[in-house]
Amino acid sequence: MRSGVHRCRHRRVVNPPRSVDSITQRAVQVFIDVENASKSFGPLIVLKDFSCTIASGRVTALVGPSGSGKSTLLAAMAGFQRLDSGTIRYRHPNGTTDLPNAQRIAWVPQGANSLGARSALDNVLLSALASGRDLTSAREIAHAQLQKVGLGDKAHVLARHLSGGELQRVGFARALAAEKPIIFADEPTSSLDAANTFQIAELLLSLREIASIVVATHDPILVEAAQDVVQVRREHGAVSA
Repeated sequence: MRSGVHRCRHRRVVNPPRSVDSITQRAVQVFIDVENASKSFGPLIVLKDFSCTIASGRVTALVGPSGSGKSTLLAAMAGFQRLDSGTIRYRHPNGTTDLPNAQRIAWVPQGANSLGARSALDNVLLSALASGRDLTSAREIAHAQLQKVGLGDKAHVLARHLSGGELQRVGFARALAAEKPIIFADEPTSSLDAANTFQIAELLLSLREIASIVVATHDPILVEAAQDVVQVRREHGAVSA
């Protein structure tokens, strides 16, 4: 393999995706091209001449140990982190490209980051409202996305009364309610047990027709579930495959 170029490992998907309702349409196709990405924090080289392509409409795992640069790469893909050099572009089927833009993606952070004193529905509703939906349609979308992640019966439960796994699913429902073509998730199962991690893995695969999903993780359950895997690791200050 040419130095600095990282190819995704593709996997055959055994289980078909679950059906989706008419409120959220099939994902807009967007590929992510990373070319010669480099990033340092002071003397620490986190990424060096890193290149890969993230396919559209799939679940891709950025895999590596802590400190390998996968979360930095994810943030750069999302438009939250500037590179020192190299480029990241969103590529569309018609050949046009765009630079990363945080307004065009949905982000699921580590941990729940939910409003504990508000219901699960309210937490998701805010995302739909922020995307420009009126209150009526935003409420419909919030209910639909909670149903999609298996929390339809928890809509009116306060977030502080939900389990860790349920809160993480609220996070994905919130991301879906934003109606963006790409969802980035940073270590979404870092605080979950195996049973809840399996649920999140199953959920990710069920959502791949709604959005392209990119996950930074070192969790073997999520890695096994991912359709594509991009290896990220640092060796002597450089990232290599």
